[in-house]
Amino acid sequence: MLGIIRVITMDSEEDVNKHGALIRRRSGVETLSACIPDQPEGVYDEATEAQASPKIVELARELERRGCTAIGISCAADPALEETRAAVGVPVYGAGSCAARQALELAPRAGVLTILREAPPLIRGALGEAYIGTERPEGVVTTLDLQTPQGQEAAIEAALRLRNRGAEVVVLACTGFASIGFADQLRARTGIVAVDPILALGVEALRAGSAVASERP
Repeated sequence: MLGIIRVITMDSEEDVNKHGALIRRRSGVETLSACIPDQPEGVYDEATEAQASPKIVELARELERRGCTAIGISCAADPALEETRAAVGVPVYGAGSCAARQALELAPRAGVLTILREAPPLIRGALGEAYIGTERPEGVVTTLDLQTPQGQEAAIEAALRLRNRGAEVVVLACTGFASIGFADQLRARTGIVAVDPILALGVEALRAGSAVASERP
């Protein structure tokens, strides 16, 4: 079972489980999701990442105690990735670095679409020479902004700018893009291929044998 750590605090069980449900539908991997406390806007800068890191580590320990055989951090910045790996005895995956590695399988030139000022360092490092640049949707600051029509239109425009700069594939460096099915939207409207970080996380955990696909009904 793959434990999914949501780095935004939500009250709705359906919302908490959304990313795990995406993985379950696409990869067949059984998931158990939980969110960190007291972060209603999630992780979107250095200060909120610092606040989230110890909470992520503690929640990973809890999910391991509850029987998870792997942990996925549902944030493209991969906050507390190394600290969490040191704290638990099961494999830990970061959504951002998983997405970057999958992008390298698809094309030699990759751009990063993010809500941060710059590409998350682990994504940037994983892309290496394939990296062509980063774009941020205008007016989008937190993952919640992506749920608005204005935020989604701004994200489309930013992805087009990446294509114009030479990107052949786009890494979606915010898991909020997964919540709105943005990769499918983007391809349908523009033809641009984008890597969903949540789906990439599920695929990598399955490939590594850390998470096992359950039998489909």
